[in-house]
Amino acid sequence: MALKAPSPPPSSIHTLILGAGISGLAAASTFRRCAPSSPLLILDANASIGGVWATENLYPGLKSNNLLGTYEYSDFSMRGEEYGIKIGEHIPGTVIHEYMERFVDWAGLREHLRLRTRVLDAEEMEGGKGWVVQCLEIGGDGAQKNYEVQCEKLVVATGVTCVPMPIRFAGQETFDAPIVNFASLAKVAKTLVADENVKHVTVYGGSKAAYDCVYMFVRAGKQVTWVIRRSGHGPTWMAPAYVYLGPFRCWLEKLTTTRLFTWFSPCVWGNADGFGWIRGCLHGTKLGRKVVDGFWGKLSEETLKQTGLSDGNEELKKLVPSESAFWYAGQLGVLSYEEDVYGFVRSGAVKVVRKDVVGLESGGTVRFADGEMVKTDALVCSTGWRFDSGVLLGPEEKLAGWGVPSTKYSRAQKEDWEALNERADKEILERFPRLATAPVRDQDSLLVNPGDVGFNKEGRPNEREEYAPWRLWRSVAPPSQVVSGEQNLVFLGMLVNITTVVRAEITSLWAYAYLHDLLKQPLASLSTKDKARLEIDFLGMEADGKAQREATERVMYDTALFNRFGKWRYAMGYGTRIPDFVFDSVPFFDLLLGDLGLRSWRKGWGWVGEVFGGSYAQSDYRGLVDEWLAMRAGEVDGTMNGSK
Repeated sequence: MALKAPSPPPSSIHTLILGAGISGLAAASTFRRCAPSSPLLILDANASIGGVWATENLYPGLKSNNLLGTYEYSDFSMRGEEYGIKIGEHIPGTVIHEYMERFVDWAGLREHLRLRTRVLDAEEMEGGKGWVVQCLEIGGDGAQKNYEVQCEKLVVATGVTCVPMPIRFAGQETFDAPIVNFASLAKVAKTLVADENVKHVTVYGGSKAAYDCVYMFVRAGKQVTWVIRRSGHGPTWMAPAYVYLGPFRCWLEKLTTTRLFTWFSPCVWGNADGFGWIRGCLHGTKLGRKVVDGFWGKLSEETLKQTGLSDGNEELKKLVPSESAFWYAGQLGVLSYEEDVYGFVRSGAVKVVRKDVVGLESGGTVRFADGEMVKTDALVCSTGWRFDSGVLLGPEEKLAGWGVPSTKYSRAQKEDWEALNERADKEILERFPRLATAPVRDQDSLLVNPGDVGFNKEGRPNEREEYAPWRLWRSVAPPSQVVSGEQNLVFLGMLVNITTVVRAEITSLWAYAYLHDLLKQPLASLSTKDKARLEIDFLGMEADGKAQREATERVMYDTALFNRFGKWRYAMGYGTRIPDFVFDSVPFFDLLLGDLGLRSWRKGWGWVGEVFGGSYAQSDYRGLVDEWLAMRAGEVDGTMNGSK
């Protein structure tokens, strides 16, 4: 849907939201409902709303991992009959975009949007009074306009898939064939598919995105060579939407949000669900760990069996993940295809190559480390995304305290975080001994250009700088601001999990409450050890000296626990760089709802409902904003009437 940007742009605003994807729109809707009269502006670089589901990012055949009913805002249902899809079907990207357009109108956000607008940088004002944001608006005719916006609160909701990893191979300048970054696939896919001269396509990468590329091109009649690095993390886990565990047919996505099954995942914030004693038995005893290993072993075995990857086919063996599904998170994918993608491998339409690429040569030649090569008419690279927000924040010396990825930390800042990491690692491995057996990933997960970025002319890996990882309190707030009381900055969508939309809604409400100093205190710590076990009750404190230092240290340690847990728990996922989890979503929501003062057990009938009430879904969180506002109104009325 075309949008005419308002003119002129506002020079000041109360809340500025960067990003009009799932998280940005959830934040905008939530903030407007909580403060209808507060001025709000949403900026996005795309020409349409939707983020990854923006029109310009949709390639042929793109569908969600989710089935109808699990990828929608809790207060705005996606009715299948209105979009031509049925229960049990995956949702086409075009439908998700249309749904989000309707949500914008339903939530009254259209007038608050400015699209085609890049944020060049954002600088915090002196004394933490707000932000000065430099913007560049690019019109449909290419005309450019620079302007500045000042805001009191800045919400960065650009997510972790806004800046693609660059493709860097030795010899790529003489390759003589198209080289396509997956991030640009939507712009060229139809042309490549329709081009009769493109008979052979090489797809590089082992992620769900690579699966999508392989499927799209082979369905178009192309011969496909699928290259997955031997020295990398290998192919991801892919599963059907429904898996059998013994005689039970389980909807995989629902399995991850069923409280009983979440207990089988060791989780540093797991005790927030009120079943800490069960978790302690499962992960703190040898017998319990045997039960947990049995669950994950069965899930992995059944997934391989039901996809056909364990049927003995030599080509399919190359697509078997190298580790148990236990160690994966955001890289888990669902086979959302109309045809069996593995059938194309069996038929020979797809050839799988598990080798390292050392360079590209003229004539469309891809050369491997063993000296062999393949000639191709196009190379499509699914090499992932940079894990920063794509927004240049300042001042630079505050980045470490904000927990923002950067290569600019001082030596002292690095040493402070390393000391916290060492303490956090010790506690995590004591609480969850199973994690000490985590597979060792290659050491590139924190590099500026991680993963499949090729080799230089001398055959050596390209030199890469190392980033600090995301270190946000509760995955949302800059830890240094939690204590300082500035509270003018939050990040939304800087994590990966399957419950995307519900997570966006709950973190948005949490972010609003945090920014306006409305969280319930004291707040729960993730730690169960020593002084850090004390509850966090210093949000926005202004004390100086020893109390301030202790408060800061405790928030930083809590943040380190959150960050380092991902490194150990999801060693084959993105956990070292960003929060990345699957079976831990429900207790994460419990934690945030507790901070908000809302009930986290939402099934009714107490613990019985939580254990036997089935999976958590959008309907369980419907009306959450109104519930919180009603609670707040009751507290205010109670205070005015002298009851508090």
